[in-house]
Amino acid sequence: MLIEAPHFPLAKAAFAAALRSGHGRAVQQLEKYGAQGLDETIIEACITSLSYDPQCEAPRAPWLFSVVDHAHLNKEVAQAIRESAHAPSLENERDLDQRCAILKELAASGLDDARHLLYSSLARVPDSSTVIGDYHIVALDGVDGLIQVARQLGRWLRDDPDFWIDDGLCELCGESALIALEQEAAANPDIAAYLAEVRKIRASRIAPAKRFGRMAYTGSQIVAYATESPGDQCHWFRQWGSQATNEQMEVVFSALLATEKPEHAKRLFRCFAKTGVPRFERQLLQWISDPDEDLQWIAIRAMVPITHKELRIVARKLIMTGNIANGFALLANNFSDGDFAMCVKRLTRFEDADETHHLVGHILDLCQAHPGAEALDCLLYVYEYSPCSTCRKQAVKAMTQSATTPHWVLEEAIFDAEPETRELAREARHSSQWTP
Repeated sequence: MLIEAPHFPLAKAAFAAALRSGHGRAVQQLEKYGAQGLDETIIEACITSLSYDPQCEAPRAPWLFSVVDHAHLNKEVAQAIRESAHAPSLENERDLDQRCAILKELAASGLDDARHLLYSSLARVPDSSTVIGDYHIVALDGVDGLIQVARQLGRWLRDDPDFWIDDGLCELCGESALIALEQEAAANPDIAAYLAEVRKIRASRIAPAKRFGRMAYTGSQIVAYATESPGDQCHWFRQWGSQATNEQMEVVFSALLATEKPEHAKRLFRCFAKTGVPRFERQLLQWISDPDEDLQWIAIRAMVPITHKELRIVARKLIMTGNIANGFALLANNFSDGDFAMCVKRLTRFEDADETHHLVGHILDLCQAHPGAEALDCLLYVYEYSPCSTCRKQAVKAMTQSATTPHWVLEEAIFDAEPETRELAREARHSSQWTP
């Protein structure tokens, strides 16, 4: 599957897709052709969070603000946010957080009323400790913002014993935060309640952490626990396996080879999630073709570090039969020249974002294990189709490190939603890779 440069002017659907993914072509479109006919698309992207995973991707609001600014829609976006106000819930938490982040950018740019609208957006998701707007207010106004937010957080602490906070807001302001809060707490019981909770949190960090007792289990105890606890998925086995001795891992490995029960094998495989199994054994191959897709993946993940001719055969078979992600994972350590050509022919676009994200992670692993010009088409697939801007950044990084980045990618990536991608593109454009 070959990836080509985008064609300008972008169709409305292509522009909307670029806003969703964070591709720099959205900004290129505005710079070259303006925002005519795209106003509603831009405003909707500000109202509704389109990021694949805001927890692992760079904050999208600064980039969206640059799009809004290019389109001269600052006032219109603020008005749309005002009109879209409704009760917070876990379902709209991401949307509300993004709106607050954009209001923060609008306020910082000097837009009248954006600051007031941001402060009025401070809210708590019912029956939870999730708060909307607090970090954006403090990021905008520093200690002054913290005092206002602390007053409300303290009120919730006093009214609801189940409500809790962390001390992250104080961390944003440094040492001056506690001094300012102490001065305000003398006259305000809500701020006093907030300050007391912050101090309690910090004091708890000084106390010695309790050791997770299960980490001291022997291999035999792990096997016994897996046998006697069928209702436990045993995800903590991953941590145990990362700390266990080779001797204890061999005990678990012997039990894994002996079992014929899929659920039992799944639990035992978790012990090798971080380290891989000690060596190749043919009995393990049965689990790669098990109907349980979770078991397939856990088994493959445990065998990824192993190099063996039979694993290469399995990897190629998986790729040829459409199980591309798992095949790529096994191929990384069982690779031969010419494999990239086979891989590219089997790549296709998936409609499901999670399926695509799973695949591009293994494509990146394969390309990073075998860098060079032959990896370019696979990296371009990640660049074009990854729903995650962080994975796209890794693709750009791999291309720039191997000096294979197409010029159109460098031209586009300097406008990417991910700041590190923009920096990689700028550095490459100033190097010998770039010939205007």
